[in-house]
Amino acid sequence: MRHRIFGRRLNRTHNQRQALFRSLLRSLFTHGAVTTTAAKAKSISNSAEKIATLAVKNNLTSFRRINKIFNNRQFVAELITRINTTFTDQNSNFFRFDNVGYRQGDNSLQVKLSLTKAYSKLEEKKTKKKVTKEEAK
Repeated sequence: MRHRIFGRRLNRTHNQRQALFRSLLRSLFTHGAVTTTAAKAKSISNSAEKIATLAVKNNLTSFRRINKIFNNRQFVAELITRINTTFTDQNSNFFRFDNVGYRQGDNSLQVKLSLTKAYSKLEEKKTKKKVTKEEAK
């Protein structure tokens, strides 16, 4: 029975799990998206939403709480400015899940966890038509 047991173990010890989550969150906020297994993405999605909500608030307390996770003031300052400028009018739903496919080695479901606004900007760039040299003249 799983009474009062929260979270996924992911076949790792506590310290390994915390390091994995920290590195996934750092790459998620650095690149705007991360491709990983569905279980890992579900495990970090709650923390990522909380961090993004704190970054939108943009006060000293939120800075200190985010810095407690990443332990890098320069990274946290950049993260807060990027999130705050991108999501000024939004309070939740900062991320989305997209199924990528199944990994060939162990057939586990791969998921792309990405920021919603960054994802829509990438779609706009893909849909723009390229202008050839003949049409430009």
